[in-house]
Amino acid sequence: MTGLPIKRIVLYKHGVGYFERRGTFSGEVLTLSFPLSAMDDVLKSLVVIDRSGQVRNIDFATPEDRASLLSRGSIHLSDQRSLLDLLRDLRGRTVRLMLTGKQGEIVSGQVVGVDVEDERPLRRALVSLYDSKERTVRPIALEEIVRIELLDDKAHHDLTFFLRAAQNDERNRTATIHLTPGEHDLLIGYVAPAPAWRVSYRLLFEESADDTSRCFLQGWGLFDNQLEEDLIDVEVTLVAGQPVSFRYRLYEPQTPDRPFLQDQPRPQPKLATRMRAMVAEMAAPEHFNDDGGLLAATSPSPAFTIDTLTESVRSVAIGEDQGALFAYRVTQPVSVGRGQSAMAPIVGAQLSAQRELVYNRRRLERHPLAALRLVNETGLTLEQGPTTVLINGEYAGESVLPFTRAGAQFVIFHAVELGVTVTEATHQTRYLSGIRLHESDLLLDEYLLTFQQYTIISSLATPCTVIIEYQRTEQTELIDTPSPLREDGQLACWAVRVPANGQMTFTVCERRLLSRRQTISSLTGEQLQNFLRDKVLDDRTFQRLKGVINLFHQIEAARQTMKQHEAEQKRIVERQQQLRQKIEPLRSDGEEGMLRQRYIASLAQLEDQLERLDTAIAEQQALIQKLTTQVERRLRRLHE
Repeated sequence: MTGLPIKRIVLYKHGVGYFERRGTFSGEVLTLSFPLSAMDDVLKSLVVIDRSGQVRNIDFATPEDRASLLSRGSIHLSDQRSLLDLLRDLRGRTVRLMLTGKQGEIVSGQVVGVDVEDERPLRRALVSLYDSKERTVRPIALEEIVRIELLDDKAHHDLTFFLRAAQNDERNRTATIHLTPGEHDLLIGYVAPAPAWRVSYRLLFEESADDTSRCFLQGWGLFDNQLEEDLIDVEVTLVAGQPVSFRYRLYEPQTPDRPFLQDQPRPQPKLATRMRAMVAEMAAPEHFNDDGGLLAATSPSPAFTIDTLTESVRSVAIGEDQGALFAYRVTQPVSVGRGQSAMAPIVGAQLSAQRELVYNRRRLERHPLAALRLVNETGLTLEQGPTTVLINGEYAGESVLPFTRAGAQFVIFHAVELGVTVTEATHQTRYLSGIRLHESDLLLDEYLLTFQQYTIISSLATPCTVIIEYQRTEQTELIDTPSPLREDGQLACWAVRVPANGQMTFTVCERRLLSRRQTISSLTGEQLQNFLRDKVLDDRTFQRLKGVINLFHQIEAARQTMKQHEAEQKRIVERQQQLRQKIEPLRSDGEEGMLRQRYIASLAQLEDQLERLDTAIAEQQALIQKLTTQVERRLRRLHE
């Protein structure tokens, strides 16, 4: 890579790292090599500091691949016939040839071309030179040529360009730093793609005979060296958190499109930019046997204790709070060979912890999970990572430790307790709590009661406590339920003590107030009696509502009478139309005249009936108006 070694690296969780090279350098040109995929980030972040001189400028190798570079030159040499290809591409160029023989004859001229016999191209190839002064062409056997001198400057530059381009590494690109003459004390920093560092934890929990307990958390940071050089005595910092980072195309030259104008101008095309965000999610592995139980693993030696672990491995990292980020600075220099990985203990501290059995159907149905509830007393921010749990020196399961700030509480679920079974039953009921008047309607206030019953059956030989986690419903209140042990947002928890080889039942009851509207006119006498029975109406209001409802019933009866009268009117009008149709063709004398007189008499009778019905309808309308006025008056009295 370069004589200036990497002395410090800072690795992040989102695929980049900061690299810092430091050291002394003598000369005016320092060349660095970077992977092609890193060039955009390098151009975006490269900083060069010369403490004893000055940086003049920095230039970068072209982003073109080798084939593109070679295609730009006039000389193209193959791998098997490079000399013949060179002479072919020198056609028209002036060269000087030294030939074999005692005299070492030297001839000059312009290359006319190369004639090749395919079977033995190098033995039987002829190079033709043209001498413009003598106007002669001389063929020369290729095997007689011992030296070719390029007299044409363009040919010299083209051959040099080809050879430089042929050295181009397809995977890497170079950056050349131009310095003032003399010695330099340099610091070079840049950001480049790098594998995300990882962390894994060991959680040791110990209980003693006097019911006291201890818990120790050990964390190891893992990182990889995918650089093309060994890392020797490097300062390493591992950063937890998510700094903003993105790719920006800087290395590849971009020539914006321009409109091509003819007789009619064309608009310049717009440029679109897309940004993509990736989110990675980690899930804790589960290990179950064919019967659904947790696979047991016994340590070959019970020597895994907090004391032995803390004595043998000590943390080598110092935590540094950086606002939204948190850094683990490894205090000892690290050496990692090219293509190898390393791990260092970055966390080691005793924590406050307690064991729990936690049941939550959203996590697992029928059985509670064995858990450790801990407080992050490390003084560090804990990055998310897999956790191996050991209890009293024995393997007890695995989980994922969540991203946790210093001082915060977190829970590790590490096993399924198959000795405890939980069943759930849910039912709902409603009851009327009150009635309010609103204009000509009633607003009925009802409570919706939701009962969640848990039946916990234990086959364990000792009593146990099961923590019931219940997701509260919004806009509800608990009734006939003990106060929760703790609440976190909408999640409420209760501790239920279960006897050995026994069972317990625990019920959570939530109450929610609901309101619905019902018109007074739609009430029945039975509903009114129920309101009085349930004591949501007093006797005075009951009597008043009863009178109003009676008036509504009278109004409805009057409307039904009106509908009957209107239906009779319609029937009479239809009969009159039929009689008129029969009268129209009849003559006024004879038998037809007598029949005509009978139809006319019937029409007169029907007309009298219509008048009586009009009178009856008007009476019902007047009655409805009267009753409506009485209803409005009584409703006003109800609101007083």
